[in-house]
Amino acid sequence: MNKFLRRLRQNSLLKGKSVKYLKYAISEIVLVVIGILIALQINTWNEERKNHEREIKLLTELRTNLQININNLENDIERQIKSAGIINDLLEHLDNKRPYHDSLPYFFNEADYAPDVVLSASAFETLKSTGLELIQTDSLRSSIINLFEVDYPSLIQETKRLEDQVWPAVVVPMYQKHFRRDKLDKVYVNDYNALLDDQEFTNMMSFRGNLRRSSTLRKQKAVLKTKNVLNLIDKELKHDSI
Repeated sequence: MNKFLRRLRQNSLLKGKSVKYLKYAISEIVLVVIGILIALQINTWNEERKNHEREIKLLTELRTNLQININNLENDIERQIKSAGIINDLLEHLDNKRPYHDSLPYFFNEADYAPDVVLSASAFETLKSTGLELIQTDSLRSSIINLFEVDYPSLIQETKRLEDQVWPAVVVPMYQKHFRRDKLDKVYVNDYNALLDDQEFTNMMSFRGNLRRSSTLRKQKAVLKTKNVLNLIDKELKHDSI
């Protein structure tokens, strides 16, 4: 009887130890899991912080690019408005067959001005290689993509298409026919009377005046779209600094 009671007591002690060990093992597993989850969360926070810092850096660089583009486009617009005005004055002068004066070569040279579209996009190229999803605000990301991949290419393509077609085929032959340049790049009229009677030349000048005006309108629209994206970036950067 004593042996039986002793064995029963030993079994109870062993069972109690097993339960305690099981509880200890479970608690250790829970602590390990919690530690892993905390480590993963910290790693996620660190990655999000790094991505946000990269986003702010790229937005700041994009802002600089956009400001450069606005300055370039506005300078082009100013020059093109001046060029279109000079063309109008020259056409009025030629149509009324007014006498030659020494300032005419200068104005013909100014009327020939046709600026290329020069736009800065280095930050956007970096953003594309990094990942466009780095920009967290959907509307801002969409506006940036549309500006750099739709609006700007369309402006460049349309400008080059018109100038590339007209310049070598029409403008250069007409200018070579009626003007010459010296070593100092000064322009001279070959035969002013022949220029007055050349309707093809005045038609070309009129067409180029229309090109200047249409190009100006396209660039003015591009400036407005660029300023809109710039304002969105400023709001994002301002919100981040609060």
